[in-house]
Amino acid sequence: MCELGNRALNRIYEARVDEMGVKRPQPGCSREQREDWIRAKYVEKKFVTRLPGGGGGAKPRPPRTGPAPRGSPAHRRDQEPGEAEGPPNLHPGALLYWAAQHRRLPTMADALAHGADPGWVNTAEENRTPLLQAVAANSLLACEFLLQNGASVNQSDSRGRGPLHHATMLGHTGLACLFLKRGADMNAVDAEGKDALTIAIELANADIVTLLRLAKMRELDAAQGQSGDDTYLDIFRDISLMASDHPEKLARPHNKFTTL
Repeated sequence: MCELGNRALNRIYEARVDEMGVKRPQPGCSREQREDWIRAKYVEKKFVTRLPGGGGGAKPRPPRTGPAPRGSPAHRRDQEPGEAEGPPNLHPGALLYWAAQHRRLPTMADALAHGADPGWVNTAEENRTPLLQAVAANSLLACEFLLQNGASVNQSDSRGRGPLHHATMLGHTGLACLFLKRGADMNAVDAEGKDALTIAIELANADIVTLLRLAKMRELDAAQGQSGDDTYLDIFRDISLMASDHPEKLARPHNKFTTL
């Protein structure tokens, strides 16, 4: 949420305030008034512009002609910085899926504000989720955002491959590190009976092999009541910082596996 900023969030959560004639809290208002405002804005989402087509299927809304009305959800999405076009007319779940693939954080926040399920499944694409789309895009920020908003780090596709499997197959070391820190199941196997470590060894990805083996050692130490040393934490901290500040240093050539 911090990456989005108050302006972007207010554009989503206060979209209908003026239309509804609601007064924003002013300096000096009571604590009760502030709490009522926060509840109405973020919990009840009273001022969010409703999107049609809130069902479970990826049903596009009818195409619009001409410019969208100022202040409408379509207009807001069309005005996202750096984008020539707004996103397609999709219901919230499919919109979140699309936005995760295209690394559009404001649109992801918009979709969640309109009730998108962070675990929404695209049955037309092997039960892939928004989080798996963010993995394919190698977006650390989008993955972190989805995890913070309720996405499961272990939800798998129709091949039994979760985020850790996909990050390993694509050689995204920073994402593999993130998922391990977030509690990804290292022992989960896909439909071919392979866990992430097996895949990392097959691909000769030394960085991810090291991460997974360290994580397994730490898991074993914890099971035996041992605290272990600080090597694990030091390596994870270094990789996390590198993934955030210099992701190009973790980049690897594409391999024979694909998740698309």
